[in-house]
Amino acid sequence: MSSGTTNKINHKCISVVVLGDFGRSPRMQYHTLSLSKNNFQVDVVAYKGAEPLEQITQNDKIHIHYMKDVPKFLTSLPRLMQYVLKTFWQSFFLFWTLLSIQKVDGILLQNPPSIPTLPICWFVSWIKNSFLFVDFHNYGYTILALASGRQSLLVRIAEWCEKYFSRKANKSICVTKAMKDDLSENWNLRASVFYDCAPDIFHPISAAEKHNFFMKMSQQYVQFKPKHSESNDESTRFTRKVGGICEMLQRRPALIVSSTSWTEDEDFSILLSALEDYEKAAKLKSDLPDLLVCITGKGPMKTYYEKIIEEKEFTHVEIITLWLKFEDYPTFLACADLGISLHSSSSGLDLPMKVVDMFGCCLPVAAVSFNCIEELVKDGVNGTIFKDSQQLSKQLQKFFSAFPQKHTELSMFRENLERTSSLRWEENWNHTVAPLLRELYTRKAMLKSC
Repeated sequence: MSSGTTNKINHKCISVVVLGDFGRSPRMQYHTLSLSKNNFQVDVVAYKGAEPLEQITQNDKIHIHYMKDVPKFLTSLPRLMQYVLKTFWQSFFLFWTLLSIQKVDGILLQNPPSIPTLPICWFVSWIKNSFLFVDFHNYGYTILALASGRQSLLVRIAEWCEKYFSRKANKSICVTKAMKDDLSENWNLRASVFYDCAPDIFHPISAAEKHNFFMKMSQQYVQFKPKHSESNDESTRFTRKVGGICEMLQRRPALIVSSTSWTEDEDFSILLSALEDYEKAAKLKSDLPDLLVCITGKGPMKTYYEKIIEEKEFTHVEIITLWLKFEDYPTFLACADLGISLHSSSSGLDLPMKVVDMFGCCLPVAAVSFNCIEELVKDGVNGTIFKDSQQLSKQLQKFFSAFPQKHTELSMFRENLERTSSLRWEENWNHTVAPLLRELYTRKAMLKSC
């Protein structure tokens, strides 16, 4: 990583702003890497949390400016006072950090959070005569409405602020066509659709690679160890190595992964209820395998649901929560039999990036239904869509009946994904985002010459 003292005068310089944990913001990390590959000097302004990708931390074109965390004592204050003081704190440190960066041609910011990100970034871009580029992942005011209610005065102020300052951006991109249409019709804002695409690290893997990963996981999680004590040292619960050849076990549990942020817009109770129904069905049907359900991610409601999981007395279903290094996450997805997405979207207009990553590994997905999920998950083609726990339970029983036979609906989904998941992040970024940046720099140069 650069020391921050490099002379940037002759370089193109962009500040990437994430008012959150940069290490848990994959889309913004990928933006940062793409910018550096296109010879931009990148200053990241964010909060410290999970470790970012090694390609970022070891890149001398990228410098990360971590802001001071909001004091924890604020959480003990009344909600309105907490929100106001937190906003003032974040505004000051965001403004000061951006102002201290030597050269800022433009600011690429993640929205949400919208307040104070949008007004502060606009103000700094005005001071520094730089462009403002907004990447809409969702709407900030709709997330706030989950806790405060849609008619709350605070939510209405946040909505006005988000719409007003968003329209001051020089360029905008968003994650779905539905969001693009909504921004145009209701915000009077033009945006380009930039779909999430998995980078090259998400891809299918061989049986040998799966075996090696399961061996690694079994050292940390007992659920990955073989159930029978007579199994040799080269076996896991899913694979074995015989005569130097790795193979998947015919009698193995189905591995399900659900990556969640443990927030209010992901109803985890749907999955729990579906697994309860599956447990009852597995006791009656001998052709249904056991399930190992692995839940990855961190978030505010994780502890709450972990307590509920501990109380379950399942015999055919095991649920574990885990936190993986980013480098291990793509391999883990490639080992799974089915991915489950519970993301429902506060606005109904964004798409879960976790599904994009799963598709990159050719992992079929069962996703909860909401407004624009069909832009990503094609029901009956690359996965399935469910509306409630009963529907999900029926789908699980259908998919895993006579598992692990090869000629099943799940294998058809996987084959379809292998044929259609060729578009990757870098190609998509160069096709969509790079031309917008070139246009902004051309306009900036023309204004300078006037």
